[in-house]
Amino acid sequence: MNRTITVALLAWGMLAGAAAWAEDLFVVGDAYGIKPDGTCFEVTGGDFGPRKQKNLHWDAATKTIKLYGAKNEDVAVQVVIPQAGKGFAAKMSDLKGPSTIPAERASFGVLAYVNHVKAGLGPDLIVPLDGSVKGITRFDIPLSFEGLPKPDNKVGVLFFEVWIPKDAQAGLHKGTLHVMEGEKELAALNLELTVFGFALPDAPTYAFDLLDYGMPSEKFGATAYLNGNGLGQPAVKTPEKSKQIDLQVFKLAADHRCFVNVLPYHSQRGNPKYCAPVEGSGEKARVMSWEEWDDRFGDILNGKANKFGAPPAHFTLGFNINYPYNCESDPNKQFDFRPFKTTIPDGPGKNAKLKVFEDSYKAIAEQYITHIAEKGWTRTRFELYSNQKPSGFGGRGERNTSPWKLDEPTDGPDYMGLGYLFNVNRWAFAGAKEKNVQVVNRIDIGHWHCSTFLKADGKPTGCVKDKAYDRDHADKYLKGAVDHWVINWGHINGAQHQIKDYEGPGIKMMTYGTTGNDEIASSYVGCQSRGYVHARMGLVGQIMFKLGLDSADPNKQESGGLADNCVYSGATMGFSGALPSHRLKLWRNSVNDYEYILLARAKNAEAADAVVKKMTSIGQSGGDAPFREFHFTNNPEDLTAAKVKLAEIVAGPVNKEIEIQGPSKDYTGGPSEDQITNFD
Repeated sequence: MNRTITVALLAWGMLAGAAAWAEDLFVVGDAYGIKPDGTCFEVTGGDFGPRKQKNLHWDAATKTIKLYGAKNEDVAVQVVIPQAGKGFAAKMSDLKGPSTIPAERASFGVLAYVNHVKAGLGPDLIVPLDGSVKGITRFDIPLSFEGLPKPDNKVGVLFFEVWIPKDAQAGLHKGTLHVMEGEKELAALNLELTVFGFALPDAPTYAFDLLDYGMPSEKFGATAYLNGNGLGQPAVKTPEKSKQIDLQVFKLAADHRCFVNVLPYHSQRGNPKYCAPVEGSGEKARVMSWEEWDDRFGDILNGKANKFGAPPAHFTLGFNINYPYNCESDPNKQFDFRPFKTTIPDGPGKNAKLKVFEDSYKAIAEQYITHIAEKGWTRTRFELYSNQKPSGFGGRGERNTSPWKLDEPTDGPDYMGLGYLFNVNRWAFAGAKEKNVQVVNRIDIGHWHCSTFLKADGKPTGCVKDKAYDRDHADKYLKGAVDHWVINWGHINGAQHQIKDYEGPGIKMMTYGTTGNDEIASSYVGCQSRGYVHARMGLVGQIMFKLGLDSADPNKQESGGLADNCVYSGATMGFSGALPSHRLKLWRNSVNDYEYILLARAKNAEAADAVVKKMTSIGQSGGDAPFREFHFTNNPEDLTAAKVKLAEIVAGPVNKEIEIQGPSKDYTGGPSEDQITNFD
């Protein structure tokens, strides 16, 4: 054959292959969990089917990606690449419309897989393609990152995000997404971004707290406590490596509208780990130095650690039964509260034996107030939280002298002890409000109003392991003293009707629970449930325990591997820092959904609540004593539809063709209809 003809035919064949490849490419929303073979968890049967041709984010006929969002919001889709190859990446053009959204507002990641005990290979790790992790800017299909599972995936999934500028103008913006393999352009996709006529705030209203018992750097062998045992011990300045690891992880969370919140003392002993060093006791107690504490936390508390410039919504201070008074790890040297188990007064100044403890507390509290005010760290709520359980609890040996379960209290003496400590907090930090410093009491409680549970039909039932909250009149000690209520998920469901009796200025009703690891094996839609479900229930925050870098090796599937982790450790890739989970992306959406709901309620509460109720339902738990539970839709497409409907309430028409379809048997998890109406 003539060489010229041969070359021409080869070139035509390559172009034809690329064209066929481009025909198979498709785009879906970010709440689908896509398996290595290209099927997904959320669609019944697993095959995307007609969604490959058309869904709320994609029109194959015109090769158009469609995005919708408010100013200052991150919006995302998944671009599914159906063919093996090397060096895949993408780039966005400037988007033109009423204003220009520059190309640098786009970011990209690749969906990687983790070993999960139920899911096998779960699509729960996003590797950034910005070079921040070992210089990675491209990916292959199948994936072959060193240190991560090799999934032998038949499709690659590009996670594509746009952070809409605050100053963008409302309306349709158009541009192009260029999908590349090496230096070759394999597809040029039309991109349409509809910007709504309002902005989301830099500091979210909803508090999404990623809790852990140690700073992130501890998980990378860079442990650097500021302090340890006893009064009069100076603090140690944090090495730069440890500080940079911590800032990276705090930034990752805050860039996703969440925040890391670390317990700054040894969880049961109470002696400090990350606190200002103290010397002396009683009225003469004083902070020895602020330099080390400021160096460790200053760039977190001033908001410089994230792209929104917002500090964390909450930050736990080290105050507890063993700091600032005593600070000892040895129980034999700690102040002994055990004689006061059932005789503790309701507040300070009522028992001379407690005077030195109380005076130390107040002296150091006032110094914290002054320092925080001088630094201008007034946008964060500083939490006071006691975490100790009695020595010997759970067979853990002697660790403190607490006679009470201060964490997850269950009976009268526990409530009494907490009531005393909360009132000491109020007394010691009484000067905070005058200096515009926010200091609040927090409680984590499992059994809450056990005896008042309701079934889905509104009839009474009870907690199968009923505790003494109502019998021992816990409200007498706690109501009015607690600002942040963090309540077990089952109890906040069964006793949801009680929430309205706790609401008031400065009060936050929150919940704690799972980090969604089971959803890796079922449906990612539930990860975005918090905004809608919690808005319906009356909650304003969520604690996820735990950040989990010590149990976040993506290569391990046993319970000690992926156990309650919010993000992933980059250690297996040789990266000292955290990698985002797919769930983290959807938790971000959940926080933003909550903001949409509040903005819509301010315009038309009835219309906004109608949208919320289309996205949620009230059903019933299983078990021996079934109780009411609040459920979320199983329809991934409705996540976008509901956002558009709320935006229309806030700022006027967007797209009349988009409607909420409701739960569907086309999606896994099964539809759920309200079993009671007009209840909440």
